[in-house]
Amino acid sequence: MDDDDEETVSSRFIEYMLKHLLRGLPAKTKAVRLRCCQIIALSINSLGEIDEELYQELRSALFERIRDKEASIRIQAATALSRLQSADDEVDQTDGKTITKKLLWLLQHDPSAEVRRVVLFNLDITEETIPYIIERGRDIDGINRRVVFLKPMVELADFRDLSIEQRHQLLKWGLKDRDPLVRRATSRMIANEWIRHADNNLLEFLERMDVVGDGAVSEDMLHAFLDTRPDIVKSIKLDDPFWENLSTESALMAKVLIKFLKSNKDDEKLDEVLPTVTRMAFIIQHYNDIWQQAPKETEADYEFIMGQLLDLAKYLDYADEVGRRKMFVLLRDVLMAPDMPDEHMVSAVELFKIISLDERDFVRTIIEIISDIEELSSFEDVSMEGPSKKLKISEITSIKTETGEVDQTLLQKMLLQLKCLSICKFMLERTEESLQDNSTLYGVLNELIVPSVQSKEAVLREEGLHCLGLCCTLDKTLGHHNILLFAHCINNGHEQLQQKALMILFDLMMTYGVSTVETKLGGLDELQKILESCVDHDSAEIQGIAVEGLSKLMLTRMFKDEYTLKMMVLLYFFPTTFDNEKIQQCLSYFFPAYAYSSAENQNLLAGVTVSALIDLCETHADLEKDEKMAPPVRISDMLADWTDPRKIEVSRIATSDSQKVDKGIQADIAYDLLKAIHNRSNATIRKTFVHMLLKLHIAEADYERLDKLKQMIDLITEEKPIKEAAVRNSFNRFMKSVEKYYETVEKPTEGEENENQEQLQDGDAVSERGSVAPMATDDERSVAGKESVATAGDDDQSIAGKESIADEEQSMTGKESVVDDERSITEKESVADEERSMTEKESDTEV
Repeated sequence: MDDDDEETVSSRFIEYMLKHLLRGLPAKTKAVRLRCCQIIALSINSLGEIDEELYQELRSALFERIRDKEASIRIQAATALSRLQSADDEVDQTDGKTITKKLLWLLQHDPSAEVRRVVLFNLDITEETIPYIIERGRDIDGINRRVVFLKPMVELADFRDLSIEQRHQLLKWGLKDRDPLVRRATSRMIANEWIRHADNNLLEFLERMDVVGDGAVSEDMLHAFLDTRPDIVKSIKLDDPFWENLSTESALMAKVLIKFLKSNKDDEKLDEVLPTVTRMAFIIQHYNDIWQQAPKETEADYEFIMGQLLDLAKYLDYADEVGRRKMFVLLRDVLMAPDMPDEHMVSAVELFKIISLDERDFVRTIIEIISDIEELSSFEDVSMEGPSKKLKISEITSIKTETGEVDQTLLQKMLLQLKCLSICKFMLERTEESLQDNSTLYGVLNELIVPSVQSKEAVLREEGLHCLGLCCTLDKTLGHHNILLFAHCINNGHEQLQQKALMILFDLMMTYGVSTVETKLGGLDELQKILESCVDHDSAEIQGIAVEGLSKLMLTRMFKDEYTLKMMVLLYFFPTTFDNEKIQQCLSYFFPAYAYSSAENQNLLAGVTVSALIDLCETHADLEKDEKMAPPVRISDMLADWTDPRKIEVSRIATSDSQKVDKGIQADIAYDLLKAIHNRSNATIRKTFVHMLLKLHIAEADYERLDKLKQMIDLITEEKPIKEAAVRNSFNRFMKSVEKYYETVEKPTEGEENENQEQLQDGDAVSERGSVAPMATDDERSVAGKESVATAGDDDQSIAGKESIADEEQSMTGKESVVDDERSITEKESVADEERSMTEKESDTEV
């Protein structure tokens, strides 16, 4: 048979098969749709020329299937489309997207991790697709994050096809990923694939990575490279010509190599590459001189080299007294230099601590240097445009003359004072001895720090307050004396000063206890007002500091407050903080850690769960168009998960916590939810509460709790039945589960039952934690009124306002609530009397 005849037969067969398969793509049975898409995906590579009309039908059908509700079908449809992307750039008339853009849409928005993975594997690497592929480096699925570094990024023709920003972003995500497999894949991509793009030359590879622009990422990348390629580590030599001709890349490589060898305890290789202390001191002196005389074009490069050398010097052995003295003199000159960046001063101070004899010698040396700097009358050639200068000329008021010009003498004096404060701050951060043991610190406190706090210039006040806070953590009496000062700065200072003062206040509470700060402020209420104002602050940065500080205090059990905990729950879900990454990341860690670490913590969280959920449901109902917030159903799922006593049981065993876990705590939450369902008529809120009921663990609740649930369920069924069919079915499932557990739970004895009845008559057993409705009493209304954090704009109502409106809509007065409670108590008493009489009859029969 001729080739033409064979081609005709095959093309006819393919055309017939495709027409037949197309009939099955819209089928109702998912198995049919799946097999049709699967066969098309497998055979599409063998397609020759087919009719244009048939090809268009195939494209349209596959476009429909990539939106199929079944993920397995979307996978096959995406696979088939990916094999057409390079040969077809025609735009779909329905949405104006090409095949590539449709695949990119799947990569971004498809909820299935497997679908996104298939697209990642099959997507063509082009200038258009690279940004979307890089973004998958933050995919929620760990396998997909690893695929980015295993497939598309490995297949790059040259990593320079990525911009510098894209390279740094991709490597930062990969090397810092929480999954070790992702980090390993990133390291192998760098060490085995990308290095080839630089002819296997490490220094050339570093030159293409812009190490000066983002040294932290480059350092992590180089460390991962050395860890993956031990053969390269053995071949590196740092001889005299190497140290005499340092570049930014070679300086970074030397530092990372020595740091790597030190962490791996490779003493043999370390002795081979590490210079002596005296030699290193001369090297640092040499490049410091070059830096001071370098033109602007190369000044940044030599500044970077100096930073790497100072960091490298921390790993030297200072047993050599001659080298130690030489380094001491050199570091003193470095700190005395007029325009030394803060990063270099930090390294110099750390080196001083390493080479000092003890803590007192270290503090005395730094204070002597500060005194020498203060004695200087001026800096020579002061540059007011350098990036390391914190003082902005536009913000200076006290050093300007009547004509508006800057007084150079006063400016230089202020720069000297600011430099002394910076060195003092770095020293205080690295000392641990109290002020009483280091009396030399009192001189710098009275002569430098206190006058700076009292200065008119904001920059000096901020640095002075920072140093004062560090001193207060070293001396309890000093800290106690200045608590009111820090509180005053929080209430009345500008934003940067408020941030400093708030951090100091949290440090003092962590160091000396909350009671110390609380007593000095005049009580817990005053402390709560300060913290509440910070949590509800307009500045996202101050909000973040307040939330982080409260999280630390509550995790360490140094601070326990139900109202504050509820405020943090509201803050986590409120639309005003939806895009605040610092708050979201902090609280995402805090709540699971807090709830699962202690039964007491979980009980406290359970006490505010329903009240917070009510407020959040009302807030969600009043959302503006441009506001975002998690749906109430998802919020209820998270609250149910945090208060699950089964999870704390694992934590209790792991930490050997002797505290007893209340396994029936979620039955109390269920009772609060049932009360809220009974008191409210809003369909959405009731739907959310019923949904949460099914998520609660009540199987291990005791008889008393289950009896309360059963009575409340009966009350809802009789007085406030649920009308929506789906919600009613869910409620009935919960009701059946309660009845099931109620029948199997161990009943109390007669004496215990009488005791429970007495408690019911006193009204104590109606609600163990009080009514969940925050507007049941005037006191609760006043507490709810404090929650100004609920505001989402000038037009939004506060939580207290929303609650009062909800009260009016419910038309449920406090008296009616009391009547309901009394009615339920009466019903319980009648039921108890019947059970008591039946018990007596049974006992008579047995006798």
